[in-house]
Amino acid sequence: MKIAVIGGGLAGLCAAWLLSPRHQVTLLERHARPGFVASSVALGDGADALRVDVPLRVFYPGYYPTLVRLYQALGVATEPVSYATTLTDADGRAYFRWRNLRLGSLSLPYLLPQDLLTRRARRIAGAALAFGRLARQAAARGELAGQTLGEFVAQHRLAPEFVDGLLLPTWATIATCTLQDARAYPAEVVAGYLVSGVARQSVRRAVQGADDVAARLLAGIGRVECGADVQALRAEPDGSALRVQRADGSAERFDHVVLATQAHQALALWQDARPDEAAALGAFRHCALEVLMHRDAAFMPRARRDWSAVNARVGPGLDRPETTIWINAVQPALRHAAPLFQTVHAQREPGPGLLIARARFERPLVDAASQRALLALQRQRAEPGRRVWLCGSYAEAGVPLLESAVRSAYGVAAALQSTA
Repeated sequence: MKIAVIGGGLAGLCAAWLLSPRHQVTLLERHARPGFVASSVALGDGADALRVDVPLRVFYPGYYPTLVRLYQALGVATEPVSYATTLTDADGRAYFRWRNLRLGSLSLPYLLPQDLLTRRARRIAGAALAFGRLARQAAARGELAGQTLGEFVAQHRLAPEFVDGLLLPTWATIATCTLQDARAYPAEVVAGYLVSGVARQSVRRAVQGADDVAARLLAGIGRVECGADVQALRAEPDGSALRVQRADGSAERFDHVVLATQAHQALALWQDARPDEAAALGAFRHCALEVLMHRDAAFMPRARRDWSAVNARVGPGLDRPETTIWINAVQPALRHAAPLFQTVHAQREPGPGLLIARARFERPLVDAASQRALLALQRQRAEPGRRVWLCGSYAEAGVPLLESAVRSAYGVAAALQSTA
């Protein structure tokens, strides 16, 4: 079959790679090159240059089994990294910190006595243990459906020091959303992430970065067209094929089209979507965010001894945590290099001459409306005679991360193969 995959992020790359061995696949990407980072930065020169993904891409096997399967099929080498975390008030003073003890594939969070010197830290630690136990029990009994994270913690009267000082900032960092959006997250999605082994398994990264993963996928795709400004997708009047219209006025016919874009982008392209399909796509919200790569240590905790791999600044007036990744602590090859940082949701600009790169992109949000829309999309995908397929991190259950993007690609590829 002749198949177009529109969108060259991880979902589109994976879908095109899976379909290419048996079909005539064209990957259409509007940017100059495909890939699933907003950008990457090379440190050093020539063959010895090290690339840093922006944003940094990490995973842990328990929640990312499909991504692990893909990396194994591609021969992508991965390595464990530290994801110890420090939380600070708006003035940069640390109020809670946990560390990682890594033993092979295991990664165990722990606290030192000095981490528990304040009453605030002790209340956070105690409530964190209670939350983990309650979430596991409620998930096992199927009691979380229809409940938000905010409703769950209110029901169990968990300490506000924990809710506002650890849980919501941590989840807003993971899901790259506001604190309000974190509170509205479905509790079963949060529990599903937390009980999959994040407290026991090492967080990992692809050793050669996301560009290497993208290159391996691209090597297996028959035809790749970059700078493809696709304007519209319509069915032919007789329903026998689909027509992809480009900005230059040219058009091409395909038997099937995979829309591997964000939901609102798919809605804009799909000109003759049915009302129920359009309604489902329109129910997904997205959060715009910016990542800064820089060398400004003022974004880190005030005391150097409090620096961790992940550092979240929380305080009055901040609607989301300002989260700074200490790249040297996460990317082992840079351990002895000059300090390098990535900040998500920066509330200020780095100092003069300290900014290296700036990347802007969007992430899907998960809430009650998106959960209902997801069920509708899954029903629609199972309809006979389908020619348009929706693929992306928003189109699968769970947190919209690399795992859901890859799982969506595998699901679309399997469903599309069954129509052959």
